[in-house]
Amino acid sequence: MIRQPTRLVRTLAFFLSTTALLACQPQTASQGAPISRPSNASQATAANPAGASTALASPATVSGPTKTFRIVPEQSEASYDVQEQFLNQSLPSRAVGKTTAVSGDFQLGANGSAPQLQSNRFTVDLRTLESDQRRRDQFIREQWLESNTYPNAEFVATSIEQTPAQVIDGQPVSVKINGNMTIHDTTKPVTFDTQATLNGNTITGTATTFLLMRDFGFDPPEILGVLKVQDGVNLTVRFTAQAT
Repeated sequence: MIRQPTRLVRTLAFFLSTTALLACQPQTASQGAPISRPSNASQATAANPAGASTALASPATVSGPTKTFRIVPEQSEASYDVQEQFLNQSLPSRAVGKTTAVSGDFQLGANGSAPQLQSNRFTVDLRTLESDQRRRDQFIREQWLESNTYPNAEFVATSIEQTPAQVIDGQPVSVKINGNMTIHDTTKPVTFDTQATLNGNTITGTATTFLLMRDFGFDPPEILGVLKVQDGVNLTVRFTAQAT
């Protein structure tokens, strides 16, 4: 019979596992305004006077037994959502692309009584993004994101903010995951607003963020006389992570 983990282990395991987002990762947003850009670190600290930002431990500081959590691709999805305007139409529309090619895992090790993160690297295969237009997908792979050349979006978490005092099985909690996102061979800091739920050895949730394309070294698509895309991408990762 599997022994239930202590509250401390389950709590930290939950928050560290939410870093799986991301691979970037992208989002299926609602048909409305883009998600607001994440608040900066000072704002997040003010909103969390009890704990502020919790930095993730270096692998070198961890000793003892480990436990691995892994993303379940068939139960996970990364997506993007952008606003595009066809110049022969009066109203803008939303373009949404999705993929289940999300991979990554992390390990928890015990250093005394405090579990700590040993690895936390997650990727999304951008070549597999699909929308409702095959021509758009081809343009993304060959010219816009150049994902045939730069196939992966990669997210590595660096800290967690606004952590609650405890985590209860079956009850969702909200945290902010700070980290570094690499897209198109360019790395920038991003923050994912994350809501996740722990159910035994499984964690499910959704992580969202907002990016500017030019920050990652490529211009928003524009085809003279036909199409113009707004510079701004809503990203979402819906994830399931399973203890192995």
